[in-house]
Amino acid sequence: MNEEKHIPTVFDIAREAGVSRGTVDRVLHKRGRFSAETAGKVLDAVRKLGYTANQNAALLASRREWTIACLLPSFREGEYWELIHRGLDEGIPEGSNLRLLPYNYDQTDPASFQAQCRAILEDKPSGVILNSVFKDGVRTFAAELDKAAIPYSFLDNKVDGLGNVFYVGIDPYRSGELGAFLLTVKTAPEEIGLIRLIRDCSHLGDPNEPRRKGFLDYLTAHFPGIKVHTTFINPSLPEEATRILEEFSAAHPTVRHYATTNSRIFLAAPFLKAHPDFTAVGFDDLERNLQALREGCVDFLVTHRIQEQARLCVSLFADFLLRGAKPEPRNHYVHLDILHALNADSYIE
Repeated sequence: MNEEKHIPTVFDIAREAGVSRGTVDRVLHKRGRFSAETAGKVLDAVRKLGYTANQNAALLASRREWTIACLLPSFREGEYWELIHRGLDEGIPEGSNLRLLPYNYDQTDPASFQAQCRAILEDKPSGVILNSVFKDGVRTFAAELDKAAIPYSFLDNKVDGLGNVFYVGIDPYRSGELGAFLLTVKTAPEEIGLIRLIRDCSHLGDPNEPRRKGFLDYLTAHFPGIKVHTTFINPSLPEEATRILEEFSAAHPTVRHYATTNSRIFLAAPFLKAHPDFTAVGFDDLERNLQALREGCVDFLVTHRIQEQARLCVSLFADFLLRGAKPEPRNHYVHLDILHALNADSYIE
């Protein structure tokens, strides 16, 4: 037991180098961007502490098999959650006996989420990584996990006030504020069109509520009296989006600024392409969103390194299961990036 405590971890490297846990991960695995100075600090700390990348993996491998249930939305090819799953797989420590168990649910069906929660509780994994589409359902599930002494952490979005070990993802409120700033940075509009998604018939699933609140609060604070008109499109019926948006535009002819607070601005791309004088802001660098950006349909995308946050989440959870110590800080907010047609092609995950 004492021997394990003296084995250096990536947390020790981060503290010694004076950088974040995510920066250590990027340097050691040569992912993303970092300066030569930062790399030098990390590598100096590695040498000083005698860290080797396979130490944690060896300890994990020497014990029982660790299973992490990943309770996340199902997805189609090219969608946001495909990138999350890809990052989760990449984040498994090399050589470890850690397995990820997918429990995917339908974002439009609360019963699907509840069924997967029951399955996880029956399977009794070592831990759970989840997001918070259905917030009331998450609260109920979290209480059951607490009773069963199964640790859990949030990825991408969260519910505050629960006993999760940590959270990895954006600060959604701040991202909403940033989106509103970009939408209004050129002109001061009197009206805005907000494009939302129909998620479930009972309206229980609303993962973008904190981001939308940040977006609307910014507009209220900086443009008193601004009118925000909302329209809904169904992500399962993308062929109807253009018709719905054209009808909305006809009913609100003075609206020339549009935004989504979800990851599917690409659904509005055909409509926006037909109105090149409109200004539009979306979120997340899905390939179809990037294509809309390149074609001039969208002016800005607010995004972050989607796969990297998932890799970090798994890595943190592996360290937690190994060491039994909760990582600091509890909220690991990832960096927000702004994409424009001028820099979209140089943005690499």
